[in-house]
Amino acid sequence: MRLIFQVTTSRRLIIVDEAVKQLLAHAQRSWWQAEAGGVLLGRHLLDSEDLVVDEVTTPQKQDRRSRFSFFRSKQHGAVARARWAARESTMAYLGLWHTHPQGDPTPSGVDRRDWAQAVAGDVFEGDRLFFPIVGTDRIRVWSKTRGGPIEELDEVRSDDD
Repeated sequence: MRLIFQVTTSRRLIIVDEAVKQLLAHAQRSWWQAEAGGVLLGRHLLDSEDLVVDEVTTPQKQDRRSRFSFFRSKQHGAVARARWAARESTMAYLGLWHTHPQGDPTPSGVDRRDWAQAVAGDVFEGDRLFFPIVGTDRIRVWSKTRGGPIEELDEVRSDDD
């Protein structure tokens, strides 16, 4: 099940089946499950403006996790750099993901500050980063450009994709 989100009128964010499965595997469906998170890895398509999330990093031992918080360790960057090298420098950093123990997840103030800090300080291709939150019932995605507001993306449902 791939997910497609509208970024602009001419650009979509496509999360492929395997990446969706990786995200959903960490949904907090039981009371004892801690928040999880990682980094989005993918590519900017050459023949369109679309972006594709091919995989995500998954929780690392150095992460700090609890039921209602997640602190991403530097290990995610090391994993991303290793994947970039393995893919002959063709894999791009597209953003950050994490879970919430909510059916319909919404970003907290901490999330919004983390996203603003990532966009301001991280090195990435393109004009924006993406921030999926995995809830128990659905995945919602936000995006932020440098100097721009945080905006939620609409999920696109299309039979021809």
